[in-house]
Amino acid sequence: MSIPAPLEIFVQCLKKVPDPRSKRGVSQPFRTVLAITFLGLLANLSTLAEIERWANQHLDQLKQFLRLRYNRKGQQCAPSDTTLNRVLQKISLADLQAAFAEFLNIILATTAITGAVDGKVAKQMKDENGDPILMLNVFAQKLKLHLASWSVHGDKTNEPGCLKQHLEELFTMYPCLKLLTGDAIFAQRPLLEAIHEHHRDYLVQIKENQGKVLEQMTLMFADSPQREPSDRKVSKKRGLWRFARCG
Repeated sequence: MSIPAPLEIFVQCLKKVPDPRSKRGVSQPFRTVLAITFLGLLANLSTLAEIERWANQHLDQLKQFLRLRYNRKGQQCAPSDTTLNRVLQKISLADLQAAFAEFLNIILATTAITGAVDGKVAKQMKDENGDPILMLNVFAQKLKLHLASWSVHGDKTNEPGCLKQHLEELFTMYPCLKLLTGDAIFAQRPLLEAIHEHHRDYLVQIKENQGKVLEQMTLMFADSPQREPSDRKVSKKRGLWRFARCG
């Protein structure tokens, strides 16, 4: 029995995303819109107008495996940027994330993933007040994958609370996610206890200029069992101490 190729698995997962449109006035098949958008993003195209032009340039190849509508001249054509925009606005982000998570869980079933958590400002997007949107992101850096993002309301001090709020959602989507890493702002007891309650491990960084925190952490780990790396690992590099909790 042959094993399906990753792209075939991805297509099957995408088929589970429901079409948000009514049946009346549909100009392009939903799967075609999803496929062309996905391929355009893989081609590093950043706007829907570019994706439309790219799709029309490669129409001969695309029509071999995609259903495309016919225009008034009886010729097949790619979805317009207006059609792409109208459809994508109605798609549930949760449905797309669920499909992507299912795909990753299938192809990475036996792989333990490490997720790096970091907050970044999305300068090209604005909130209702016209301010840049601060996003909390989870990346699987070794796999070069983006796993999840959430909007952080307010300043960077809200990042640990945002992560704690979405932990159950994150670990439910990705059972293979076993370790989280983060910088000093995530070294907070309520968050680390919540990660531990989900039976996951964590690695946080403590900056040396945080004197009281560093002193307390050094004292706490001073008498820890010397069994690396399963129970304790402390290293110092460039003024930065790393503490890992495993097992």
